[in-house]
Amino acid sequence: MAGALWDDIQRRYGFTADDPYDPTAYTGPVGAFWLAMDDNRPVGSVALSGIDDHDAELDVMYVAPDSRRGGVARALLAALEEHARALGISRVLLRSGEPQPEAMRFYADEGFTPIPPFGKWVGDDTARCLAKPLS
Repeated sequence: MAGALWDDIQRRYGFTADDPYDPTAYTGPVGAFWLAMDDNRPVGSVALSGIDDHDAELDVMYVAPDSRRGGVARALLAALEEHARALGISRVLLRSGEPQPEAMRFYADEGFTPIPPFGKWVGDDTARCLAKPLS
């Protein structure tokens, strides 16, 4: 799934680069990776990595085109949020961008609001950073 996401990102943003996916980024006490399956076929993914004691970053959110609009993304997000809450994370942050209008709409519908760029996204003019408080 991460490879399909990276191919989609390169196409949407108009560049070519080596895939930066690093599964070790989603380890540790907060880190986790979820894979949605349909008849033994991966159809979606999402990952979480820790930032500090209160914040974590959502990453690698992807749903295969033929599985979109069927609740896969919402189910993945719900699993991620449940995991984060159980660990005492109070806010989930993410990076998206204008070339991903469906993602931007999805995140807005799910309660994410714009924030200034954070971490590695500071200085990235394409980054649209969002956050959602967890109750």
